Amino acid sequence: MRVLAALVALGLATPVAAQEMQPLRDEIAGGAPLSYIATRCSAFFAASAAHLGEQVDPDMQSQVEMIVGLLMSTGVNAMQADGMTHDAAVDAASREVAELTAAYHTRFAANQAADHPAFAEDPLYMADNEDCVSVLAPPPAE
Repeated sequence: MRVLAALVALGLATPVAAQEMQPLRDEIAGGAPLSYIATRCSAFFAASAAHLGEQVDPDMQSQVEMIVGLLMSTGVNAMQADGMTHDAAVDAASREVAELTAAYHTRFAANQAADHPAFAEDPLYMADNEDCVSVLAPPPAE
């Protein structure tokens, strides 16, 4: 919960225009690095759970926090593999997750302001949901 709360707090302090977001699959097709995929999905799960708040039961909240942390660590490790120091990678991944979390929150708010569900009808959200859930799936057996 602390990781998620910290990311949400950071995200709210660093707004990014929601209309700048492209579906993750488009970012991947454009050559997005593994670190971005990991931080984007970390932000996706953090923002979704934060928006749902108490609708998410404590066990699921704990699982989401573990997923957010795992994806953030994956982003840090990928940045280090690309030559960043550990501290610089942690700072960069934290900043990226915060910015992306804020962008999702901005998008949720804009959807609601337009009298739509926060994310249930949002094509970007639905595509990112599919892509980020697939990131968590084990590879197919050979």
